[in-house]
Amino acid sequence: MILSAIRLASAVAFGFLLASCATMSPEECKRADWGAVGQSDGLNGKPLTYLDDRTKDCAKVGVALNTQVYLYGRELGLRNYCRLENAVPLGLNGGTYAGVCPPEIDLLFQYRFQIARGVYDLRSDVRILDGQIDNLERRLRDLHHGEERRLKEAGSDEQRKKLRQTIDDERRHLRGDISEADRRLRRKRDELRSAEFALSNLR
Repeated sequence: MILSAIRLASAVAFGFLLASCATMSPEECKRADWGAVGQSDGLNGKPLTYLDDRTKDCAKVGVALNTQVYLYGRELGLRNYCRLENAVPLGLNGGTYAGVCPPEIDLLFQYRFQIARGVYDLRSDVRILDGQIDNLERRLRDLHHGEERRLKEAGSDEQRKKLRQTIDDERRHLRGDISEADRRLRRKRDELRSAEFALSNLR
């Protein structure tokens, strides 16, 4: 039990080390614990293509990957990754699922993950639209506050007339953009409520 905990901690630590890239550096190849590498990939739900990538990278520096040890470690990692209770947090955190779980759990894991990931995506959409509306409203306020100054700087009545028309056009376009963004935001919020309701029924 203690040995398993140590190996798990080692795999997670190694996963942090490799998290910044999908391949391995020469130094990582030379000092790799292939069981820990495999377990890290399993714990993080990495597809088997990672094995090919690591094999090719390490072959360039004359290091042979121990496939059997790697696959054993990966299987240990997948046992922890492929738990139904992990599907929802994975989706809500914006993760991806590469279909690595065994057939007896894959469809249900994927179903729960997709519902949670849908909530994550919709929440992101709502945040983006909120930000767009804030930006548009700020531009509209700036246009209003700067209108008098711009008109004073105009050199003639004809220039002021053209400038007023330009400002009115800008104001109309901004208000139209705000209205459209607000409609999209309301739709996204409705979709989000439905998705969150579906998610709540999984728990």
